Amino acid sequence: MKRLHVLSYCALSMVLVLFLSSCMSAKGGEPGLVRTIEISGSGEVVLQPDIATFSIQVSERAPTTSEAQAFANAKMAELLTVLRSNSIAEKDISTTSLNLRPEYEWVDNKQFLAGQVASQSLSVTLRDLPLLGSLIDQLGSVSSIQLDSVRFDKEDKSAAIQEARKKAVDEAFEKAEMYAKSSNMKVGRPISITESSFASNGYSVRAKVMMASESFSAGTEVPSGSMTVSATISMVLEMF
Repeated sequence: MKRLHVLSYCALSMVLVLFLSSCMSAKGGEPGLVRTIEISGSGEVVLQPDIATFSIQVSERAPTTSEAQAFANAKMAELLTVLRSNSIAEKDISTTSLNLRPEYEWVDNKQFLAGQVASQSLSVTLRDLPLLGSLIDQLGSVSSIQLDSVRFDKEDKSAAIQEARKKAVDEAFEKAEMYAKSSNMKVGRPISITESSFASNGYSVRAKVMMASESFSAGTEVPSGSMTVSATISMVLEMF
């Protein structure tokens, strides 16, 4: 019995010590308790585009595949001459599709072979934006082509990305300081930083050039506008 009494007393003493230790660690400023705040910030930087990309497609139909291919090749040669005469480098001109196929039509619920089709698409990058309108006019002199999906972008966005990230961090700290001041606290060191999103929202315009028109004299204008890069972060900060 005496031994059991001693064990009970020891157990009670241990519980009391643990309770006191827990109370001490919960006091403000004592180690063992880290107060944090999770905050987000975002930053944007406006850029002027300096490149444009677009696609050109040629499609020709003829009784035979070789004839259709010859017509398409001749038209593509005209387009390539225009592009090269405007100092567009070979690395900025690439074939994205090349197709040879039969084309069928339905007449009186019957299908018959209408001819053979040859088509080819190019992707073009223009690095001298002021030339874009003039280039489109020159390409339009080649009849029955399709020019699609003109897209503006900034070739090197690295400096703007860094600036957007810095703005996001500054905004997050500014928010944290405001909350800390309202709570009679101070902002400490970052515990974690997470970049939850990054976007570059250059924009596209669509244009089609199906035939050259002799009565059309005004030059094509394609304003490039502006674009933005943006960064959004989430931070966990110590508070004391």
